[in-house]
Amino acid sequence: MGVVAAWHRPELLRRLLASLHGQGSALIGIVVVDNGGTRAHEAELRAISPVPLHWDEPGENLGTGGGIARCLEAALRRPDTTHCWIMDDDMVATAGVLPTMLDAMTAARADAVSPLLSDNQGRIAWFPGPLPQPAWDEIRRGLTPIEFQARCGTAALRWNWSIWASMVVTRRAVERIGLPNPLLWYQGADIEYTLRLSARFNTVLAPAAVCQHLSPPISPDACARKVCQSLQNAAYTAVRLRHGRRILRHLPGNHFRYWRARGYSLRALGASLKAFWRGAVLGRPVGVDRANGYQSP
Repeated sequence: MGVVAAWHRPELLRRLLASLHGQGSALIGIVVVDNGGTRAHEAELRAISPVPLHWDEPGENLGTGGGIARCLEAALRRPDTTHCWIMDDDMVATAGVLPTMLDAMTAARADAVSPLLSDNQGRIAWFPGPLPQPAWDEIRRGLTPIEFQARCGTAALRWNWSIWASMVVTRRAVERIGLPNPLLWYQGADIEYTLRLSARFNTVLAPAAVCQHLSPPISPDACARKVCQSLQNAAYTAVRLRHGRRILRHLPGNHFRYWRARGYSLRALGASLKAFWRGAVLGRPVGVDRANGYQSP
């Protein structure tokens, strides 16, 4: 069962649904949680979808974490759901990628699998980690999927965390570890959830499976805000959650890369430190106000 949380991007959801043709009988349906802005396009999107589409409109923006949690709840209400394919609305599937991921799960006895994700230049820009060497060094070189496969092969590779722009997880794993944390709202909800997954189950990258992650361009300021939100939620996950401590050693490097990208400015350093303080010390993820109510970041 496919699951997607959407918000104000019907053109991307249209592209995603069109790309899901050619997945065979493995895809039995799709749950879309509409966090806002797509209801007017529901009829058109239903017509594009290759399988029955279940539309869910919560009436408020639950964020990515809350939206995917609601999707998974709806998907598991169907007794024939054995796996959930979590997708971002800006993902584009390649023909046959779902059967390839399912085959990799079976071969590796895994309960979660991620594909290679390429950008609009065809290079791997998002990846799970850490991977066994030499794959961990190679995947960070900006290779194409074909180049990575040639250097590292197509055997499944174990990871601790992954983004969920495209990720398949078994029903039993979701039932065992629960739903994504809605407190994380947007950035980092997938990292926390996959750390929870990998703490109890085998979780792998399937190099033979490839999807595209074609995020629309955003302004430099919006990008900086997005990275700061990621830093805050990563600090919360790494310091406040036991299963998140495996990413604690990655926090300094993430903060340094943000500071370097912003020209080593004092303003950027202050934003980085504030993100760490809010997440790690105050224990406050992005999207949660002082009264622990939800709000848009």
